Amino acid sequence: MTTHPIIRFESFGFLHHDQPPGHGLLYDLREALRNPSDDPALRHLTGLDPRVRDHVRNTEGADELAERIAGESAAHLSYARPRGRDVKVFVGCRGGLHRSVALAEWAGELLRARLGADCPAIEINHRHIDRGVVHQ
Repeated sequence: MTTHPIIRFESFGFLHHDQPPGHGLLYDLREALRNPSDDPALRHLTGLDPRVRDHVRNTEGADELAERIAGESAAHLSYARPRGRDVKVFVGCRGGLHRSVALAEWAGELLRARLGADCPAIEINHRHIDRGVVHQ
């Protein structure tokens, strides 16, 4: 029986108090990267917008973090694939609108490039992208 696992990236915001269900790799970006929400010009955009994406990618340490997420996801896949299991990767920030969205997309891109033709299907879901800016 041939299995075809899926890698599921899910971005979310910790302040919404409804983290994604299930078990998987978890990355907390709240302290790891500059928050685009601090810039009024970026506040009401999302991590899918090129300006926000560039802001996140140009933050010190972002390259290493994106590579780490992709690498650990690939390592987890090597364990899960023979067992026919999917890989879940949860990427969280404060509101789930900027950093987590940009990093989930970026890690997915890196993983596709790393695995090439051997890459399974990758799904990326942004759990809180439509909820707007969270004020704490």
